[in-house]
Amino acid sequence: MSSGTSGTAGGVLEGVTVLDLSWGISGPAAAMLLGDAGADVYKIEPPGGDPFRAHLSGYRVWQRNKKSAELDLRDPVDHETFLALVDRADVVIESFAPGVAEKLGIDHVTLRARNPRLVHCSISGYGLEGKHAARPAFDALVSARTGHMWEARGVAGGSIARLAGVEGMMPGVVAPAGCWVGAERPGPLMPGVPWASMATMYLATLAINAALRVRGLTGRGQHVHTSLMQGAICSTLGAWQRVEHPDAENFQTWITDPRAPRGFFRTSDDLWTHHWVPLPGFLFGVSAGEKLEWTEGESPRKSSSRIGLGPEEIVALHELTPLMQEAVGRFPGHEWEQVAAQLGVPVQIVRSPEQALLDPLFLADGCVVEVDDPETGPIRQVGAVLNLTSSPSRQPTPAAQPGEHTDEARARAREPIAPFAPPLAPGRALGSPLEGIRVLDLGLAVAGPFGTQLLADLGAEVIKVSTLTDDYWMSNHIAMCCNRGKRSIALNLKTPEGMQVLRELVAGTDIVQHNMRYDAAERLGVDYESLRAVNPALIYCHTRGFEKGPRTALPGNDQTGAALAGTTWLDGGLDRGGNPVWSTTSLGDTGNGFLSAIGMVQALAHRDRTGEGQFLDTAIVYAQLLNASSAWISPDDPSVVGHRPSLDKDQLGWSALYRVYPCADATWLCVVALDQSTFERLVGAIGRNDLAADERYSSPEARAANDAELIADLSATFAQRDASAWFGVLDADAVPCEVSSPDFVLSLFDDQEFIDKGWVTSYTHPKVGRIDVMGLLFDFDETPGKIWGPPFVPGQHSGPILRELGYDDDAIEQLVATRVVLDRSE
Repeated sequence: MSSGTSGTAGGVLEGVTVLDLSWGISGPAAAMLLGDAGADVYKIEPPGGDPFRAHLSGYRVWQRNKKSAELDLRDPVDHETFLALVDRADVVIESFAPGVAEKLGIDHVTLRARNPRLVHCSISGYGLEGKHAARPAFDALVSARTGHMWEARGVAGGSIARLAGVEGMMPGVVAPAGCWVGAERPGPLMPGVPWASMATMYLATLAINAALRVRGLTGRGQHVHTSLMQGAICSTLGAWQRVEHPDAENFQTWITDPRAPRGFFRTSDDLWTHHWVPLPGFLFGVSAGEKLEWTEGESPRKSSSRIGLGPEEIVALHELTPLMQEAVGRFPGHEWEQVAAQLGVPVQIVRSPEQALLDPLFLADGCVVEVDDPETGPIRQVGAVLNLTSSPSRQPTPAAQPGEHTDEARARAREPIAPFAPPLAPGRALGSPLEGIRVLDLGLAVAGPFGTQLLADLGAEVIKVSTLTDDYWMSNHIAMCCNRGKRSIALNLKTPEGMQVLRELVAGTDIVQHNMRYDAAERLGVDYESLRAVNPALIYCHTRGFEKGPRTALPGNDQTGAALAGTTWLDGGLDRGGNPVWSTTSLGDTGNGFLSAIGMVQALAHRDRTGEGQFLDTAIVYAQLLNASSAWISPDDPSVVGHRPSLDKDQLGWSALYRVYPCADATWLCVVALDQSTFERLVGAIGRNDLAADERYSSPEARAANDAELIADLSATFAQRDASAWFGVLDADAVPCEVSSPDFVLSLFDDQEFIDKGWVTSYTHPKVGRIDVMGLLFDFDETPGKIWGPPFVPGQHSGPILRELGYDDDAIEQLVATRVVLDRSE
């Protein structure tokens, strides 16, 4: 792909210095992405190193491209060293509990006074203030407290109906054996992927890049913030919607109902395959004979025997799933994969993250890389997940040892402060990070439109180029959760007149984004080279389902990307005999949208500096590899592998001490006890000091070796009281825990704290009336984001947009009469 740009070997963030004080998942992984983009990242660790190094195998991945300095921020000398580094830095990332940064004297007010250009990113559990702020900020606990882990498989009848206070979808329908999503038991699902944390990683990375772009223009830094709570809201955006008229035609779908099987079938060689959405006509047609082949003539994707999105399809799925399983079970997995690829049907084998990392096609693409780690030797891990032609991602260096670069950091703190680049637009006041930017959205389904919705939330003007037949898709809750804040012009791009309107729009736009297959874009004339001829400074973002290579042209979606990259494996507990789960909190489509948004913001900052537009790309499978990035493996010795979290087959926990337990009265309690002192407080609080004295549980190593026994002991005790009672006992002794309940969301949209923070919002839609839904998921203290309005109706703004291009009423009427334009404007 020709870029028309000069290229920057060091990455788009070359010259940016980041101080990473964060721990856990979100902050370290966000800082990794900044390092991949060329930033110079120093991980600032306490003496002895970040304690999470002992708990998270992903640290060998998330700490790459960083230098490590050990500083005791309570020591006056080290404190001054850190402040001197701040004077020379561009970004600080921290995940302190509320109030800790102030006690240490490194809060954003203090740091801004020293360095007004600093972008300071805080990552919290529930915000820096408010009634939830002091709650422990572990991923599982946030997932439990908010009910996020209930939404992993969904709520029978649908959360949309529950939030609206009406009867759920398909009342009285009971899922037969083998059709229930996840473990066949009641209650929540512990996530195998820390979805709330991964969503927070994307949010923090996008917010930091947006703030850096603002600083490049104005010269001013700012404080940005996001939280695991906002990450939880983000990853439930399809289900957590309260609407006035949930019975509007086509609005609800079966996708978030746990009674609807999700298209997993076991093959003759005992592999799981994911067919999304299941196509009965294809399955029965190709398996009718002694070998897999299609003999029907018409493409199976156009077959009338297919599953739609309506709630009534739950019954069809119940009837057809056993028959489809029988058909799939007659042939091996790779034959199904091959015949599906030949016919353009979305089917992939469910793989572990380690199997994904050993895929030679991923390695050839660069989305998996091999890093020569000094401790383990060569290891495979997630690679480049975002490709900017002007600024390729940096080749990763291995994770540093704790304190490896302390002397270098101290020396840097003594160096003269280099002059900063002058602002590109001094004196300009921006109301939001992307104020004045225009985006054309040619995207489909979720992955493309969600990325441009994020740009709209950052203040960009987004125009959605709809087709004349988009009404059905735009009437459901999935489409509405990724298309707010946009204007819509409905064009027939297969006509010369429609393409002329598009070219006129392109001439005045900053970004074009889409996720159609690239050969289709070329045939339509909306490929990069064609549009760059109209606007040489254009930023063009293309997202795909898969990596570049033999799979590029295959139909891809969140589900097939999850199967291929390993997140389905993790969420299903397949390491330990579970069944595959595609979670409705998955971040494949939306993760892809985040990556595209991050890339588009980075490309804007590059164009601000150089005047150059460029081509950039990402993929759903890249996002899913990133979501599974706790995994790594040696290509030479499979026994050299990261000891990532492994969910049990009942999908209750990663271990006895990171787990959700069933309690009396059908209640559930989530407990996290990662160190010795917390374990001792836990067993003491529940009256089981005998467990602390038991040699089987006397150390972390002993507990790991006897995990099943410890689960049994704790389960028997927790079953004696309800979860609220146990919560009171444990919380009083500072044992991290939460009651896991699906009811948190019932008050979410009426909670004045969340309304005031802007984390939830509401607007009125012509079809479904008032919608209460997620608000802004990143907080900027100087250039806040913006909610422009509700999702559009296709063609709702065609007339005004055409008039802005200079078309008069007669010309518009002619375009409408000849079916070039659909105009629903008033």
